Amino acid sequence: MNAISRALALGALACLVVTGCSKGEIKKQTIEGTITYKGAPLQSGILRFVGAGGAFATAPIHSDGTFTITDVVPGEIQVGIMEGPRSSSSSDGKGAAAPKTAPLPAKYKDPEHSGLKYTIDENTKKLNIELK
Repeated sequence: MNAISRALALGALACLVVTGCSKGEIKKQTIEGTITYKGAPLQSGILRFVGAGGAFATAPIHSDGTFTITDVVPGEIQVGIMEGPRSSSSSDGKGAAAPKTAPLPAKYKDPEHSGLKYTIDENTKKLNIELK
């Protein structure tokens, strides 16, 4: 009986350790927002959120400056923005079109050096990013 009692106790202890130490599923967030540069909507590009441990999420930036980014791990994030292609001709096809926004400074490409840091939690649903 003593050996059986010990085996049952060890089994129960093992179950508690495994259950107590396992990490639950992290609830990832979906965040919507707008990106502006010098007050005007950024019209294209790729938005990248990088969190602790290298967890990242990406999303396209739409022509009106809006984005919807999914699978964002809550916590401290750094943001990087890869500028999208610009139109090389005017709408009538006869000449070069002037860009509607100035090119982004290179620092915004690298999340570690962009200076764009935010805290995401389970209540974060909206994030507007203003670039200067």
